[in-house]
Amino acid sequence: MASIPVPRRYRTVVYIPSRHDDNMLEVCLSIPTNVSSQPQCNTGIVIAHPYGPLGGAYNNNVVGALLQWFETNSLQATTEDPVSSQVSSSSLKRNSAGSTHRKQNLDGAGTEPLAKTTAGLPKKSQSSSKNRPVPLSSVICAFNFRGCGKSKGKTSWTGEAEREDYQTIIDFLQSGSHSGSSQLKNTDQHDRDSGSSTPGFGWNGKIYNELGREIDAPRLPFMSRFILSGYSYGAMIASTIPPPLRNPAVPSSGHLPTSYILVSYPAGVAWFLTSGAQGSFYKRARAILQGEYDASSTPSSSLSNELNTEAVEGDKKQATVEAYFITGTQDQFTSTKTLLTWLKTNTSLDPPKQVNSTTSWALKRPDGVIHLDVVENVDHFWMDQEQELLDRVQSWWSEAHPTADI
Repeated sequence: MASIPVPRRYRTVVYIPSRHDDNMLEVCLSIPTNVSSQPQCNTGIVIAHPYGPLGGAYNNNVVGALLQWFETNSLQATTEDPVSSQVSSSSLKRNSAGSTHRKQNLDGAGTEPLAKTTAGLPKKSQSSSKNRPVPLSSVICAFNFRGCGKSKGKTSWTGEAEREDYQTIIDFLQSGSHSGSSQLKNTDQHDRDSGSSTPGFGWNGKIYNELGREIDAPRLPFMSRFILSGYSYGAMIASTIPPPLRNPAVPSSGHLPTSYILVSYPAGVAWFLTSGAQGSFYKRARAILQGEYDASSTPSSSLSNELNTEAVEGDKKQATVEAYFITGTQDQFTSTKTLLTWLKTNTSLDPPKQVNSTTSWALKRPDGVIHLDVVENVDHFWMDQEQELLDRVQSWWSEAHPTADI
């Protein structure tokens, strides 16, 4: 199989007001600059850093390694939604064609582009195209939580405001999924985030440069997939963020396929990181990772089974949420045993009968949705072990998203 060229990218720093209270968040934005004629799956990637008061920021060694890895590796994925494989980076151009065309891409969870792109194809070809692995064309955001780096404000201590900060970045990445940035102001984001402290309001659609001057927001494509990642405190926050909706303005539109990459999950010190409010974080993470999250605030409306599965053909179901946990045997803040207990309670991942604390091993839930890697002789900080981390993430991704000669 021919190698896929690594996309050229442009990296810059922008400032985005948090949907929580308009505090400016420092965001390292990495976008592809080349336009491919081949089908691609536009993917939004978010990377969150460790606890700010202890020195966490996006210039952290693990965050930086993940950012560079996402930039330089040509990941592929098979999509259950054919629109994902048909929306290429050329949609960066189509984004300026007017709201009517973009709205067509959103109605019916992308059924309009499917009708166009598969018209005239034999039924067998249409079916097989759904499982064709396509490269991910990713827009990446590594950001600083409030009070970290050059972001304004202060750490909230409970983590609630930081959840809003993380969701702000997702709102920004999904700006190409709206008919206009101004729509973000009126979208009922409470339907997407039951823990929102500012229900009814999302990102205000504005971005700024380091001088505080408003600048034009980049025209982003419709995102067909998300990768929500975090390291330490950032992993805890990321695990409570629900998968983005296909159409952010319509809760009933269903969720986009979402992968969670959670490095050194701080289960052992969550009580400290949230000032004792870890229970609410665990409840949210459990709802997401076990498919119990209700995307609608209406009590009579339940999407509990729709989170981990989406209907694809008749009664067939396909996973749309997956999570990869990786930790070291020498983690100073969360022992392997503590993490296993947390995973059993919140993800239904059964621990092994005997835990080996000296060698590397892996564990995954029978359905493959939850995967844990435990790496020997690695502590919480991954200093000089970043390549080991990246190799493990690459191995998991390749296993979870196998490619084939096509």
